[in-house]
Amino acid sequence: MVALIVADSSVFIYGKVLEGEVVTVPGVEAELKDIRSRMRLQISGARIEAPSKDSLERARATARETGDFAVLSEVDLELLAKALELSAELATDDYALQNAALHLGIKVEPVAQPRIRKIVKRTQRCIGCGRPFEGEECPVCGTPAKRRKGVHK
Repeated sequence: MVALIVADSSVFIYGKVLEGEVVTVPGVEAELKDIRSRMRLQISGARIEAPSKDSLERARATARETGDFAVLSEVDLELLAKALELSAELATDDYALQNAALHLGIKVEPVAQPRIRKIVKRTQRCIGCGRPFEGEECPVCGTPAKRRKGVHK
């Protein structure tokens, strides 16, 4: 059985050869600015497919739960959703994307950087009143957000 791999733009930028059937999302093609990266995408024979709305919503929900939503781009969320939809491996160097993928049980293939060491769940806490919240400032006292990392168990 041939492995399915959803590829981030770093795969084509660095020219990593992946063993298996490669799939990516339309946003990755748009991210590739130089001719070499675009040629690597074409030569790879990668299928370019958008994720379903259901898998995209699940990816967004997971990114919110892990605290990675604020740092993941729409393309990152689409990659996560496509890997989820296809039950595929995800090839990326983006640590926040790796973290969200591992929370979903998606196998991660690093491209040029080492894989993340710990799966974390990021939270925002008010440095004024200590309450957890989402957004840029505390809805209770108006203090700006402070990010904290906690190891996921």
